[in-house]
Amino acid sequence: MKAKRFFAGLSAAVIAATMAMTASANKLSSYVYPSETESDKNDAYYSIGAMGFFMNNDGKWSWNQSEWFGIDAEGKISVEYKISSILADKSMSGKGSLGEMGVMVCNIDKAIKAAGVEQEAGYPIDVKVTDAKFVAEDGTETVFNDMLNITEVQRDAEGDIRFHIRPTDKVDEATGDVLLTANPEVAGWDAEGAFNGGTLYFTLDFGTPSADDAAASKTESKADSSSAAKSSSAAKSDATSSAASDATDNTNSNTGAATGAVLGLMAVAAAGAIVAKKKH
Repeated sequence: MKAKRFFAGLSAAVIAATMAMTASANKLSSYVYPSETESDKNDAYYSIGAMGFFMNNDGKWSWNQSEWFGIDAEGKISVEYKISSILADKSMSGKGSLGEMGVMVCNIDKAIKAAGVEQEAGYPIDVKVTDAKFVAEDGTETVFNDMLNITEVQRDAEGDIRFHIRPTDKVDEATGDVLLTANPEVAGWDAEGAFNGGTLYFTLDFGTPSADDAAASKTESKADSSSAAKSSSAAKSDATSSAASDATDNTNSNTGAATGAVLGLMAVAAAGAIVAKKKH
């Protein structure tokens, strides 16, 4: 609803420009990074980590998760989650099944907030999945090729980032909409006896944080702010001149003067919007 209200007040040209600005993914290092001088950026960076998760398909969908795996200074997170046969089959009958497993990355929202960026503008995030496989207890290895093709991720409906591995689509019962798509590599694993535990391996690469990149980002931000400030100042000057001219020109009615002032204020507001966008 907010998006609809926002775009409703913009021209086609502005909408096109806005979509172009938000089309590319964002680097995590533009928000937070290891730093010896900026504790807020450093702490927000090292608060990022991931956990593996698993839910069996027993009708209860009980949640299970792994230990915590933190991000390293190179921007990588490696998860190794052993899913025991007991978790796969709570009846202890040896007839396990898969509901969903995967990896959730936590505190990305926090990192975006630490950078002073609006949550909606912070995504998608650049990331490479360099390892994604499941090794069953009998040694059978399943590689998730669709995961290895990921180059950027959007915010998950539950917040932050999640990688879902499911044998069936997750469908909204009320609307029939597909909320999460199935992964072809695990088709049929929801059947009894098809899933009896193993180890999930998942490695993410957000890119090596560079001090040069961080400095460049700050320089660009300052340049953008300076340029936008000049535009705002010029708009204010034009608005003041226009309003004064209309007020003193006997050939213009009071209505004309008011219109000039309103247009001037709209120009100032537009410049302010540009400043806010570039800061984001």
